[in-house]
Amino acid sequence: MHAVLFTLIDGVAIVAAIALATLVAALVMVASAGPRAAQSEDVFGFESLDAPPAVSLPPVQRYAARDGEPLAFRFYDSTAPQVLIFVHGSSYHGASYHALAAHLSQRGIARVVLPNLRGHYLSGTRRGDIDYIGQFEDDLADLVTHLRNRGESGSIVLGGHSSGGGLVIRFAGGAHAALVARFLALSPAIARSRSLKANSGWASLHLRRIIGLALLNLFGVHGFDALPVIAFNKPARFRDGSETLAYSYRLNSAYHPRARFDRDVAKLGAQSAVLVGANDEAVDAPLLGELVARASPETYFAILPDINHFGVFTREPAIAAVAAWLAAQPDDGDTQRVAAGAASVV
Repeated sequence: MHAVLFTLIDGVAIVAAIALATLVAALVMVASAGPRAAQSEDVFGFESLDAPPAVSLPPVQRYAARDGEPLAFRFYDSTAPQVLIFVHGSSYHGASYHALAAHLSQRGIARVVLPNLRGHYLSGTRRGDIDYIGQFEDDLADLVTHLRNRGESGSIVLGGHSSGGGLVIRFAGGAHAALVARFLALSPAIARSRSLKANSGWASLHLRRIIGLALLNLFGVHGFDALPVIAFNKPARFRDGSETLAYSYRLNSAYHPRARFDRDVAKLGAQSAVLVGANDEAVDAPLLGELVARASPETYFAILPDINHFGVFTREPAIAAVAAWLAAQPDDGDTQRVAAGAASVV
């Protein structure tokens, strides 16, 4: 009996020692130097982007999130029966997608909402940080509630580009998914997947800190989640003061599908579309196609020829593909495929 007891005590001591060593190692990784400043090359072709004239942008509106924080969005009214909430990619804000929103709203395809996510320009009090992992999903759910309360009827489509597309996939796999009828992801950034190119030059990751914080989170320690883990490469000549050039661990984590990303992708289902350019600098289009085909074979997937990471929301063929998919009957998968195919999608 005593031998069994001593063996049990020894086992507990070993486990405790391993846990303590893991915690110490995690703290060492977390305490290491922050993410290096990203290089200054124009890896995505910011030079080709035309900033929308301020006079053409709809006014900034605000809604109160569940914690009372006022969050910004722009609304593009239309005669369309459906609403598209379109989430911006990393570092900037909703105004980047003005041309896409104007096209869709003016042609009666969708009323478009361009939110500025918390922690970005005009939303929240701390640039580059949020309060907890999962807060983006809660904020988007609160935006849907706000739109409904002010009388916006019709089905809601949640779309997004790059990291915003990753957030769309995360939302599809989360607790609020039923608020949305369809999902649209343009060049989604899916962290930890092979489809996200490791050396695009857009971001500088602090991998040691990310690993350390992930380990601490496993032990229920979240006190260091506000530390920065990623810095973005937007050349100084293209900055206007509204960009967010670094993210905390919790904001960066909240922006992407969960660690088991295939489970979130699987929740997209038949009423969803994933589009990516053949020349995307950040996303490997064929590998993304393999992931979608494996995890959610009913989801419409297309590679757009001669389109890069920004072109997927700025180039005319890509905008036409998005418009065609949105205009198709939401309950008819074949109609969606035919419509998108007619828009030069391969």
